[in-house]
Amino acid sequence: MLEVRVSWCDKTQRCACSSILPPVERRKAEGGRKFSLFSFNNGIVVSSCRELENNRSALSAASAFAIATAGANEGTPTKEKYRRMSLASTGFPTDQRNGDKEFVIRRAATNRVLNVLRHWVSKHSQDFELNTELKMRVIGFLEEVMHDPELLTQERKAAANIIRTLTQEDPGDSQASIEEITQMAMEESKTEPFENHSALEIAEQLTMLDHLVFKVIPYEEFFGQGWMKNDKNERTPYIMKTTKHFNNISNRIASEILHWDDVNMRVAVIEKWVAVADICRCLHNYNAVLKITSSLNRSSVFRLKRTWLKVSKQTKTVIDKLQKLVSSEGRFKNLREALKNCDPPCVPYLGMYLTDLAFIEEGTPNYTEDNLVNFSKMRMISHIIREIRQFQQTAYKIDFQPKVAKYLLDSSTVMDEESLYEASLRIEPKTSS
Repeated sequence: MLEVRVSWCDKTQRCACSSILPPVERRKAEGGRKFSLFSFNNGIVVSSCRELENNRSALSAASAFAIATAGANEGTPTKEKYRRMSLASTGFPTDQRNGDKEFVIRRAATNRVLNVLRHWVSKHSQDFELNTELKMRVIGFLEEVMHDPELLTQERKAAANIIRTLTQEDPGDSQASIEEITQMAMEESKTEPFENHSALEIAEQLTMLDHLVFKVIPYEEFFGQGWMKNDKNERTPYIMKTTKHFNNISNRIASEILHWDDVNMRVAVIEKWVAVADICRCLHNYNAVLKITSSLNRSSVFRLKRTWLKVSKQTKTVIDKLQKLVSSEGRFKNLREALKNCDPPCVPYLGMYLTDLAFIEEGTPNYTEDNLVNFSKMRMISHIIREIRQFQQTAYKIDFQPKVAKYLLDSSTVMDEESLYEASLRIEPKTSS
């Protein structure tokens, strides 16, 4: 049976892990004596306010961390398990490999810490982009870890890779921001009409714009249903920009259809936008698919009976297929299945995830009946945000075409809801029954 004792600092009555306190408070606790945030004890990184006195602790803080975070079903490590783990640690004296239990636990602890940091840095890079102090403290810690003489080769490589990820200038994403794209598009001398652009060009530029808007939403905005509050523009500005972009493009589509007095031109515009939506489906831009199909279902467009009578049967079949794909029936069952089976890059429909998050927030308490944190709820929220982040982090390789982008972003000819309905009544007046 392995006995673990916690060593306490003498007069301050602070535990060996008290280095997590802010530096000023730690100096006060130590009577003003300076010490480093991380120290080494027998080659192991120990976050301790001073050397453990007289080896009163049977294990280091790192060893205790390894035991505390071990799987609940694994039970107490056996002698045989220690022996197998020790034999795997090549490159050290035989007596260490065969019998040093603390050495094995230290290696397990180091691996756990490095895995946590690797996951944190790779999956939540925004934390370090927005907090320079946090970034430098982690880099400093990893540099100290790499000075450990007992560090295994793979552990040293893992620490070096994390440092490299933190210090590089994000070479994997060289895309311009949505603001830069908008600025470049607006520098075009004039907006070319819809008929001058192919369905493929429109679909690609629409997909690029949608992903640029979607990918910059910070994960902090997905907590607390800020998008439903009165101060939503302050609490969730990026989610609100995504919503505004969705509505602007939807108005652009409806305005283009209702711009034409000639019924045949309206039919041609509808069929072209349906072709754009189908290409967006192939590009995994489900946000645009929903955007276009919802535009066709707006009352100002849907009521155009003479126009829809002339739309081809093939186009109507495609519309039905696309509408079933993004339908909200069964909690977006078909869309979820499509997202599950598609590989990034992808632009999902954000509203589906916001609905899920609102459902979890309102239907599940933050604390259990025993007043403990409801980790089940936290895991559900984490799963949704992880899926969103997965789609945010893979960019499309689509060349920017300023003329097409300007057409999509130019709001000078876009009508509001009231103007759209007035135009609809003008081109196809109501008939008395």
